[in-house]
Amino acid sequence: MSDRRPLPKAITELHVAGVLGALDVEFARVLARIQHGDDDVLLAGALTSRAVQRGHVCLDLRGLDQRVLLDQEEQPVEVELPALKSWLTRLNQSALVACPKGGLRPSPAEHRPLVLDPQGRVYLWRYYDYQTRLAENLLQRFERAVAVDEVELRQSLTRLFGDSREDPDLQRVAALISASSAFSLVSGGPGTGKTTTVVRILATIVEQARALGKDPPRTLLLAPTGKAAQRLAEAITAQKTQLKCEPWVLEQIPTEAQTIHRALGYQPHSPTRFRHNASEPLSADCVLVDESSMVDLALLTKLVEAVPTHAQLILMGDKDQLSSVETGAILGDLFNPSLLTGHSPALVSRVAALSGDRLPKPKPQRGPKPRAWLADCMVHLSKSYRYSSQGGIGALARAINAGEPRAVWSACQGPDGVAFSAGAAEELEPSLAALAVAGFRGYLEAREPEQKLRELARFRLLTAHRRGRLGVEHLNQLCERALVEAGLIRPFSSNQQRASWYPGQPVMVTQNDYSLGLFNGDVGVVARATDGQLRAWFLGAKSSADALRGILPARLPAHETVYAMTVHKSQGSEFDDVVLVLPPKPSPILTRELIYTAVTRAKHSVHLAGQRSVLEVGVTQRIRRASGLSEMLWGFELPEAASSLPTAQRQAEQLELPFE
Repeated sequence: MSDRRPLPKAITELHVAGVLGALDVEFARVLARIQHGDDDVLLAGALTSRAVQRGHVCLDLRGLDQRVLLDQEEQPVEVELPALKSWLTRLNQSALVACPKGGLRPSPAEHRPLVLDPQGRVYLWRYYDYQTRLAENLLQRFERAVAVDEVELRQSLTRLFGDSREDPDLQRVAALISASSAFSLVSGGPGTGKTTTVVRILATIVEQARALGKDPPRTLLLAPTGKAAQRLAEAITAQKTQLKCEPWVLEQIPTEAQTIHRALGYQPHSPTRFRHNASEPLSADCVLVDESSMVDLALLTKLVEAVPTHAQLILMGDKDQLSSVETGAILGDLFNPSLLTGHSPALVSRVAALSGDRLPKPKPQRGPKPRAWLADCMVHLSKSYRYSSQGGIGALARAINAGEPRAVWSACQGPDGVAFSAGAAEELEPSLAALAVAGFRGYLEAREPEQKLRELARFRLLTAHRRGRLGVEHLNQLCERALVEAGLIRPFSSNQQRASWYPGQPVMVTQNDYSLGLFNGDVGVVARATDGQLRAWFLGAKSSADALRGILPARLPAHETVYAMTVHKSQGSEFDDVVLVLPPKPSPILTRELIYTAVTRAKHSVHLAGQRSVLEVGVTQRIRRASGLSEMLWGFELPEAASSLPTAQRQAEQLELPFE
């Protein structure tokens, strides 16, 4: 087919409307060149490409998420789509589409650009392959037994956690499960004691190795970003001093953390391939990943395949936080609320015997039953030791997670660390400028680079969008103007031209640079060195968590000014005080998870600015990333009457999807 053949009208219209990008349109052209395709198949391919760029693993034809059909201003676009039944039929009959039966991975001989699963979800081949490989790997780990010395385990839990007043003490339960499982997942919000739990898990694993006559475990501490790795290392170093352990145990608990990319062996000339994989696994007996909600599907798949089959894998994160910037929502798929009915009776009994903790009995399950034992690998820490249970940020975070607009608004009216400024964008700008001057004054008046960095970490403006009124770009300009007027910065060269860099400028790296030890999300400050030259200063940018490094600004990888940042970029960070600036009108981007993530970045106070109606709509919107991982992992025991039908055929009949 000639490249000059016009694309389907729907694709052209969506491209003009800004829903489809150039990459999506080109993908449709590639499909058309491969096969004289049906217009509906080409449209599905273009929309699937767009869905992946929006963070979805696939395109769910049963109910196209409005977050796929967004224009360049991230606003939904109305579009007429093909009828579902005929669309599915055309996809199923197309030579461009593989149709695996029963959720199985297609063979290499069946390789096609697109995959249609029995539930009516369309994937790019690569992402269906990632999803299937991840599910297979995790299920194998779920099923692998880990040898345990129960006498030693009971003693470890008693010594490390003491006499807890909590029943159950979920931190102790998490340690028990993680130390005795090939795979475990521990979720919890800020201040719930995840780091406290991590150190005790690692100590328990070390003590188990000696009790079983094994060598000390080789443990890797990983995080998705350099910033998150630095925080993990600092937290574990601090927590080790509080452990009630023998010196030989403490010696075996590492205090150095690294990014997942560095551990896997990132290769700049081949950024999607790593030195370590299933054939060349990591040298480790235990791999712990913090901030795992930030890890995308492709990276997590490559990581779990590089973790040796004998090693214990522990994922830590916050299931209520935003998903990764890239594709997938792994923690959401694992902690599927519709499937989590509690721990199995066997685990409830085992926990009671080994730790004395009384877990709730599992809830009765009607209809198809998921793999109940999957929940036995998971613990959610729900009690916050940072926030008050009565009001303030803690009450606001709980109301947000519950999706209760009235409770959210009530929490915003309290005197305890939460404030709300109501108004339209133009009405808010003077107060936002005043907040910026007050929030950044201490940072800009600090003299030494290290002091500046620590002061900068006290305050930040967060927003949902990059562009538009009250987006990151607009807010950074607003902050600069306000700080210039306050006499705190001078972003001009000697001829009064806007300088590329200026003293006091906060910068955030947006691209990894392994030669400099700088990673996407690292924040530094521009200040003069003793020789009078401007440098960008970073804490812990390469090795030591306390190292202060000055880098010539011209050598920096891609970066941007960062008085304000998106909530997505704030993941893995904490600030004393946060200002969350809401968009001028409701947006599909402003979701419950985004608002929760923003609010819980604050340790002392959070100030929301915007319109009440926008906040209330956002609290009721959930992130729903299309994926089939949850079903692949959890599985179902089917009723006897239906068990004679092949799974793919039965699921296809529910959608009236024809399978040959």
